Amino acid sequence: MQGMARMMKIFLLRIRPFLVLPFLLLTGCSTLINNVQVQTLTKNYCAPNVAYGSIPVQTISAADSTRLRAVFSYHDFLLVKYLNLWPHIIGYLDNSGNPTVKLAAKQKVNDRYMLFETELNAIAAELDCNGERIDKLAGYMDELNSNTQTRLTVASILLGAVTAVTATIVKNDKLNNGLSIAGGVGTAVLGFMTLNPKGKKVSMHLTRNLLQSIWFQNNHAQFYPASIWGILSEKGFSNSENLSLVETTRQRWLKYGLDDQQGSPLEKLYFREGGVFTAAELHDLANMHNELQATIRSVQQDMRSLMQTLSTLD
Repeated sequence: MQGMARMMKIFLLRIRPFLVLPFLLLTGCSTLINNVQVQTLTKNYCAPNVAYGSIPVQTISAADSTRLRAVFSYHDFLLVKYLNLWPHIIGYLDNSGNPTVKLAAKQKVNDRYMLFETELNAIAAELDCNGERIDKLAGYMDELNSNTQTRLTVASILLGAVTAVTATIVKNDKLNNGLSIAGGVGTAVLGFMTLNPKGKKVSMHLTRNLLQSIWFQNNHAQFYPASIWGILSEKGFSNSENLSLVETTRQRWLKYGLDDQQGSPLEKLYFREGGVFTAAELHDLANMHNELQATIRSVQQDMRSLMQTLSTLD
């Protein structure tokens, strides 16, 4: 009898790690990660390191608008307006007999066009950088969560096997019942955690959030040059011409579980100061950056039409 008790004591000591493992996992699966890799990826290294000024969009007089509309389509006229090309184009048209002045005006048009293209590429590059940075962070969190899922599955299998073995070895009914109950509870907890993993989380403060202006439909933070913001806010540049690019982009973001309720938790998380993110929320944030980048780059399609018209000016 004493030999059996001694064997049971040794056996219980051996299986003790499997009995406490569910509770260790239960308390450790939703911890906030803050290692060197996370700190690197949560830092916004994509923001420009110098502040750039923005040239305001100049108002076109009615007379100049009429002259320009005789040369340009409405679509191209809007680009001429928001890129501030019109003073130089008017100068070009007014000096048809002066090649020197015409050449200087054309050079001004080209310079202003190149500046706008640089502004456009700079915003797109920042969005691309942030999308890639956040997606890498989400992928890292996915890897951590996958490892946790694997450990949960293995632990559940081992705990079930141990519980079955103890039922056949232990002859003490009270002890057997206690071990069976503990094993059953542990297996159930592990099974629940496998189906409903909380996952690891990270804290990320959002600085210079380019999504913010789109969601709140204003450029108060002056993240976007006036020319780009004017085009994004102009309904004439969307396919339907019923909504601006800002409005259509915002509507697409509603599919990420967002609503128009002001001050909602997700609104604060994505479009204000940030907070604690799960891997799924990081994936959504990265996708929104990538979608906005695609919208910004689509403006280059509009530029092609304008360039063709400019090349035909006599």
